Amino acid sequence: MPAVRLLRALAALALVGACASAPANAWTELSLPGPGGPRLLRDAVACGEHWYVVGGRVGTDGETSPAVWDSTDGRSWRSLTLTPLPGSYYGPRSVLYAVGCANGRIAAVGSRSGGAHGNPRTSTWYQRPDGSLAEAAAPFETYGGDTAVDVGRISGGAAGFLIAGNRTSGAAAWLSPDGTRFRLFENAPGLGRAFARDGAVLDGRFLLVGSSGNAPAAWSSVDGSAWQRAEVPDEDGYDELQRVVRLGDQLIAVGPRGDTFGAWRGPDWTAVGRFGKPDATGVRSLTVSAGRLYAAAGDLWRSGDGGRSWVTVTTPRGASPLSAVAGHNGDVLLVAGDRVWLAHGV
Repeated sequence: MPAVRLLRALAALALVGACASAPANAWTELSLPGPGGPRLLRDAVACGEHWYVVGGRVGTDGETSPAVWDSTDGRSWRSLTLTPLPGSYYGPRSVLYAVGCANGRIAAVGSRSGGAHGNPRTSTWYQRPDGSLAEAAAPFETYGGDTAVDVGRISGGAAGFLIAGNRTSGAAAWLSPDGTRFRLFENAPGLGRAFARDGAVLDGRFLLVGSSGNAPAAWSSVDGSAWQRAEVPDEDGYDELQRVVRLGDQLIAVGPRGDTFGAWRGPDWTAVGRFGKPDATGVRSLTVSAGRLYAAAGDLWRSGDGGRSWVTVTTPRGASPLSAVAGHNGDVLLVAGDRVWLAHGV
């Protein structure tokens, strides 16, 4: 068996090296409006006929505030109005770090550290019909409290929004039909002693991906109250599904697989290609544009065959470290630090 594992590892490394070519591309840097000062850009998504970038601003007094920008063509951008709850302290000081799309509107997750222990104070924001965003009301225990661990990625679909995260009991999910109010599902059957990284809203069910022990894991549920775990191929070393997207009628998840990143194809999960080398940040973002996968995982990676083979995409100078990548109709939007770029057909 050791010889078999060695041959498999050598074959995987040869594949990764063969895929490390960079296709020609041309990126255009975009200008986001608003007052001067540092911007903290964290995530992006294409939703309906709009692009969205979310993050925050840093004022002259050093205080942060949430920010969202949108564009219909990817080139001309405007700042959207954000309305915190009356009397909210942490909402107006949050930085938005995740955004999802459901039924043509976005919802976002943000946080600001505070309190006696400096823990993140999470807030969620939903989009109104006029395009502005409002802070959603939530009891403190919805995202905080004694069992809080983290609140992670948000995804959307026809059934609404799903936030993936974790509590002391294990993986957890927050569900909402429209983003105005989320319901927490913690200590749900099937999710104990597991860690959720991302999710997807499918036709008639919700999906979480992550890990259990050192093994990759995926779970599905019709309503969040109970979850069924699917078998995901596991190999020696640490394997985890960190991001997941829909690709036609399939699911593609990516994350560390031993000493490389790996891709898995679902819902009947099989291991497909490998790429890159895991680092402390892991897979930051995964998107689809014109049937091709793009993963921000150290470098920017592309797959045109459903995750079987990957190539690096040359990114613009200054695009490091990568924060997010979003795709739509052959266009790719890239976010790094306080800057944003757009390219077509890379």
